[in-house]
Amino acid sequence: MKIKAGLYIGITIVLIVGGALLAVKGKDAVSQAESRKQGVLDAEQKTIFYQNSPGSIVEVSVAVGDSIKQGEVLFKVRSAEEGETAVLAPEDGSVNRIVVKPGDQVQQGMPMAVLQKNNFYTDLYIQESEIQKLEVNQSIDVHFPYLDYPAEVTGVVTSIAAAPQFAGLRMSREKGQADLSMFLVRISMDSNADLLPGMTAEVKLDEITD
Repeated sequence: MKIKAGLYIGITIVLIVGGALLAVKGKDAVSQAESRKQGVLDAEQKTIFYQNSPGSIVEVSVAVGDSIKQGEVLFKVRSAEEGETAVLAPEDGSVNRIVVKPGDQVQQGMPMAVLQKNNFYTDLYIQESEIQKLEVNQSIDVHFPYLDYPAEVTGVVTSIAAAPQFAGLRMSREKGQADLSMFLVRISMDSNADLLPGMTAEVKLDEITD
């Protein structure tokens, strides 16, 4: 019994000391959870609007899913005033959706297609106590923990909400209820062959050094 009691005491001491050291270094489970902010990866999109004289679609030169380059012909339109004109891709990306088809009549301001840009972003909510670690145009590592081979890319903080977003959080019975000030932060990054919209993106604030 004395041997077992001594063993239990020894294990307890090790756990207490180890937990204390982790807490001091801020690497305990609670600290890690608080420092890890997760969001959903999304792709920036741009709607292409018709800008010329009223006319009819005579050719659709691309299909959904096609990769396109800036200046590439997307549509050809014939109008009474301008004859046949081309609608060009405003930037690099891929075709996410096509709204019109050959024979359709188009007016100025009508949507023609949706372009998915070659840029991804994720939106995160950051607590007021941690927002000072971030600033616009700051480079930051973004992790993708649920890939078969967890990836890491460099992102850039492109915006921080000027006014805090207030989230009513129901806390434990002991702490009652509280309104916690949260700031909406957008982090943008270049597209990557390993990444797809909808994946979980994670930022570890404890990696950021002042």
